[in-house]
Amino acid sequence: MNELNCNNRTLFAHDNLDVLSDESTMPDECIDLIYLDPPFNSKSKYNLPFPKEYKQKIDLEPVMAFNDTWTWGNDCVQHLKRLKNGSFRDQQLADLITLTKRIRQEKNTSKDSMSAYLINMAVRLKAMQRVLKTTGSIYLHCDPTASHYLKLLMDTIFGRKNFRNECLWCYSGGGVPKSDFPRKHDVILRYTKSDRWTFNVLRKSYGTHAKSGRRATDLGGTRSVEYNPKGTPINNWWSDIKPLINWHKERLGYPTQKPLKLLKRIIEVSSNEGDLILDPFCGCGTTVHAAEELGRHWIGIDISQFSNGLVRNRLRNQFPRLSKSAIEIRGNPITVHDAIQLAKRDRYEFEKWVCGEIGAEGMYHSPGSRGADGGIDGIIPFYHTSSRKQRSADQAYAIVQVKSGKVTPDNVKALSTTVRQHKDHGFNSICGVFVCFDEYMRTVENNRDKTKVTDYFLNKSFDFIQPISVEGLLEGKLPYFPGGHRAKAA
Repeated sequence: MNELNCNNRTLFAHDNLDVLSDESTMPDECIDLIYLDPPFNSKSKYNLPFPKEYKQKIDLEPVMAFNDTWTWGNDCVQHLKRLKNGSFRDQQLADLITLTKRIRQEKNTSKDSMSAYLINMAVRLKAMQRVLKTTGSIYLHCDPTASHYLKLLMDTIFGRKNFRNECLWCYSGGGVPKSDFPRKHDVILRYTKSDRWTFNVLRKSYGTHAKSGRRATDLGGTRSVEYNPKGTPINNWWSDIKPLINWHKERLGYPTQKPLKLLKRIIEVSSNEGDLILDPFCGCGTTVHAAEELGRHWIGIDISQFSNGLVRNRLRNQFPRLSKSAIEIRGNPITVHDAIQLAKRDRYEFEKWVCGEIGAEGMYHSPGSRGADGGIDGIIPFYHTSSRKQRSADQAYAIVQVKSGKVTPDNVKALSTTVRQHKDHGFNSICGVFVCFDEYMRTVENNRDKTKVTDYFLNKSFDFIQPISVEGLLEGKLPYFPGGHRAKAA
């Protein structure tokens, strides 16, 4: 079998279909375990990380990460052709999509939402089936609105005989509807590639009755049972894993972020140390975080330019042994020429790349305006002690401004004004970071506010406005905050 042409730790900023279809990058049967948490056709908009206190105190809105609404267009027509007689040739799968359209009485219009969603998922799942090892497993995480449709796709692609489990992740919290039962579970469909697969039994301790103290399995019977000292096997109904809430330390505010414990369970059960794990909808990187912690190799794919920087910074803060070069990035700029081309092609994606690379944890815009962001492209959280009387550090923020082109003196001065105004509104903005290409750095340096900010607990000072060039960012330069933040230099 061909060796995978990737680092053991690789992040792609691409459409996963392009990566999965490239046999030179992803050869046949190279992946031991796939976990995917794709969009569900929820018809909802999901935003990049955004602290609630910003919305409460400042009139800014988060930038959308993705719009989970699908329409039937030319790309869907092309995907269907590839299923019928192209590279994904699978007439049964093509017939299933066509049948779905008929059942739902959908025509080739923008209202063909479910059919559009299914054809996009079908070609991707078909590509995943190619790269999965014969002994591999795939876990498809979905909600009840789409699970029944996705199970038909999985049966067709992986075979009904290779269906292993419908795992239910059950949780509580949130609102309670007046006319329905609360919807408090996700479905995780588990399939294998063949009749040979990795499965490591996980166990939990036996429960005990609150009053008698006896094992719950002892009650109601007299039969003598020999218990395993390691506990009882975990079944397919998981209620012991709590969803993430605002005060959980691992929470990054990323849309649809799942708990680390959930991914660790899946990876421990269906892979071994040294195996290669793939997450084709990587998001904020929970799967690759779990894989790194458990000694697996990993590949993460996400279409967003923001995601890769966020994931790399998350991993390097969690695992200090990792250098910046230990994590291979593909699809993000790695040279100045790459950065210039991205800025010319799509300045918003350029801003996303910079914010992810620099350690920002959110992107914003002013509602009702055309692209204006009020001087804010993102924020970097860090800890700061602003007076000698404080006994502990406060959560503080640096406001990030990114310019993909020409920089004027007014642009630079406006950042200082924005930082101070937001501080006056009760948002703890302490300083600003101005990012631009090197040719405009003299303008920034000549016009920036050169005030110093002091961290009294650490007795260290830093610049109120910190200029960072794109060239410096590519070399690993990051803004300096004595109290620390989640990004790390090379």
